[in-house]
Formats: sequence, structure tokens, C-alpha cells
Amino acid sequence: MKYFARVVALNPYVEEEVTLSFGEYEICCFINEPNLFVIGEVYLVELVLMFFDDIEIKLSNDHDMSLTQIGNSFAYQLNGKLLDNKFIVTNLVFEDDLFYQYSYTENQFVMLKSDRINVEIIEPISHELF
Repeated sequence: MKYFARVVALNPYVEEEVTLSFGEYEICCFINEPNLFVIGEVYLVELVLMFFDDIEIKLSNDHDMSLTQIGNSFAYQLNGKLLDNKFIVTNLVFEDDLFYQYSYTENQFVMLKSDRINVEIIEPISHELF
């Protein structure tokens, strides 16, 4: 999915790390093209959940949608709802064909762990719009 995001921070020691603000959430993301972001600028971006091993989705008793960074890493624990091949966490929607194999959890709260969240720039947004 595509989102407007403001660059909050760039890690001077890990050039692939950028922290983006999506309104409700600030997310530490992995970037493939590190030198393209500027702190304070707004970009149209696309987010992709990355799973290095098998994806593991569990039914959750927690009915609050959340996105929590695991330690000081790129990994996140996400709590939300699965609908079709989309995982919904409040204002963020992640789409992946891997979610189809968990159709038995359709419209229920589930928890999953992502090894990282990749971000790709689609285009910079003009300051006149914000």
C-alpha cells in the first residue's frame, strides 16, 4: 500500500535505517536506497512486510491493533485483522499473498512478527501540499 510519510530520523551508523512518521505510528524501516531520504521531507512510499523464515500468524486475544518494534531491531510485532490477503493495523494495510494460507483467521484479530518493514520511495512530495 502507498502512504504519505515524513522522515523523522536517519541512522548515521546504519545507512539502511530510516524512521518514518505515518501519523499514529513512527516506524523504523529498512531502505534499499539509503541516500534518497532527507529529514523533515515528505514522501509517497510503499511499505512491505519482510519474513526471512516462515510467516507465523497466531490468533490474538488482544483486540487492540498495534505495531511494536522488537528491541532495537528492524523486527516488529503486529496485532491486527486479516481480511482477504490484507493485514490491517489501524491506518496501515499490508498486502501479501502469503496471508491467503491463513484464511481460517479471516476477520479475526491475529498477531504476527515481521523480520523487518521495507520502504520504497515512490516520489517526493512538494512542501506546498503540507
